[in-house]
Amino acid sequence: MSIRTAFIPDSSYRMQTMFLNPLGRTLRSSLILLALLITCAPGADAQSLLWKLEGKDLPAPSYLYGTIHAICPKDMVISDTLVAAVQETKQVVLELDLDDPRLLVEMGHVSFMPRDSTLEDLYSPEDFSFLDRWFADSVGVQIKPMNNIRPLFLFGLLIGKVLECQPKSYEEVFMAMAREQEKEVIGLETPAEQLAAFSAIPLSEQADMVLAMLHDMDSTRAAFALLRDCYLSADVEQLHDFMVDSGIEYGRYDDALLTQRNQIWIPRILEIAKETPSFFALGAGHFGGEGGILSLLRAKGYRLTPVR
Repeated sequence: MSIRTAFIPDSSYRMQTMFLNPLGRTLRSSLILLALLITCAPGADAQSLLWKLEGKDLPAPSYLYGTIHAICPKDMVISDTLVAAVQETKQVVLELDLDDPRLLVEMGHVSFMPRDSTLEDLYSPEDFSFLDRWFADSVGVQIKPMNNIRPLFLFGLLIGKVLECQPKSYEEVFMAMAREQEKEVIGLETPAEQLAAFSAIPLSEQADMVLAMLHDMDSTRAAFALLRDCYLSADVEQLHDFMVDSGIEYGRYDDALLTQRNQIWIPRILEIAKETPSFFALGAGHFGGEGGILSLLRAKGYRLTPVR
């Protein structure tokens, strides 16, 4: 794997997935409680990842699909119903326009730390040496040439080791469908906007998250297994609760990472859907909760129907 892997569009989604889950310094203790307190059994009305959006001033239905940005191929489910929803619409909308050739350049611009900060500034000499050895031995990448990169971009290099597979993303699948059907792919936000949201997590805490994952990979893998099971249950409300409540580290930043972005997204979703019936593929963690996009759209008088 080359250093450029950290900057490819798909890695930005893999990085995002790593943040939207119960990780951090409380991981070891919280994981046991999670197994006891949280189940991801199917719920009632919320048990769907695919939702039909219609009503009011929309000329035709659009669809919203909740994704998980990195998953092992054996766990990926592409149903006939999902394929039909993409076919019924005129374009595909992702969080970022992964089809834009300029994205690689934009991601490069936002991936570096400000004011000449370095990873070595964020870690003790011992921890930086451990980090450098781990990436060299496990991923085949030297950290020192990436000394100015934001810690959050290291997650894109880790996801394969965490999942113990060559992960795929639903975004890749929907982009391929769009190309095959000659449909446009557009983004709901820019790389700079996404980075601004994740910047709510201080660099020092980003660095701590990376280190905690590497020091306890078994617990990290167990946490991701719980996240996967919750996702596969297709219950967006339980998935939202899992992501927000299952770790102190994440809960402190859910306003910036989820709630504020949802509020920004709603007028954009409606503007796009009014103009062109669209298939929106967005992180499933954004769907549930009082501040989730399903509730926000219903509050504006639109009809949302689960499609199973």
